[in-house]
Amino acid sequence: MYDRREMREEVKREKIEAIEAFCFAEIAVKNPPSTITSEAWLAAKKTLGMKEKVKIFVDGEEDLLVMPFVLEGDEGLVIIYGLMDRGFVLVNVNKSIKEKCRKLLGRMEKGL
Repeated sequence: MYDRREMREEVKREKIEAIEAFCFAEIAVKNPPSTITSEAWLAAKKTLGMKEKVKIFVDGEEDLLVMPFVLEGDEGLVIIYGLMDRGFVLVNVNKSIKEKCRKLLGRMEKGL
């Protein structure tokens, strides 16, 4: 999943070309900042059930979109994503992580 931006700025063409060089099926979704659209959620859910490799291009912001993968994925799923200026985050999906995501999502829906 990628959005062609780093720290709200367009990434360099070389990075875009590197991502585009991966010959995976691609799904494009719209997802404004600070949201999780149903379109993005359904794309995450769909890719979890696919056997082939898929990349998701997000027109907007992908920062929160790890949550649908956690909540829709099976326990035991491993998710790796980049954290700007830090490296990578590895999430082992389990009941505890799913519950934390549910609570956070609930707070977001209430505007807290």
